[in-house]
Amino acid sequence: MTSSQHLTLHFANSAEEAPRIARRVEYFLHDRQIPDTIINKLLLCVDELITNIIAHAYGDKEEHAVLLECRILDDKIELELRDDGIAFDPTTQTRPNTKLSLDNRDIGGLGIHLVMTLMDKVEYQREGDYNVLKLTKKLD
Repeated sequence: MTSSQHLTLHFANSAEEAPRIARRVEYFLHDRQIPDTIINKLLLCVDELITNIIAHAYGDKEEHAVLLECRILDDKIELELRDDGIAFDPTTQTRPNTKLSLDNRDIGGLGIHLVMTLMDKVEYQREGDYNVLKLTKKLD
């Protein structure tokens, strides 16, 4: 569903979906004259989070539905991702020490660090059986 300032996308937890969803978000934001710098930050986060959901959220091989909503408000853009995967709160994860060399760092965590750095606000809730992650990016 698309209204003038709201995009809703339902998709399956398959790797082929990530680029398609990113393109739809990109076109939606571009058509509403959102600056490219903001679009690029949002797309990096969308790609990272969708890839993580597909790769890590499910302990089975079944198809699951994932929901992405994008809302353009007066002074910000909100992205919300909702999945019925394993409970996971990315906001509580330890940030990687980016000052260490790659050889001395633990594997993982850079994508979440990137999301937390690029967005102005990242909020997580567990609603029943669903992970709900809301990202906010201010429009400058």
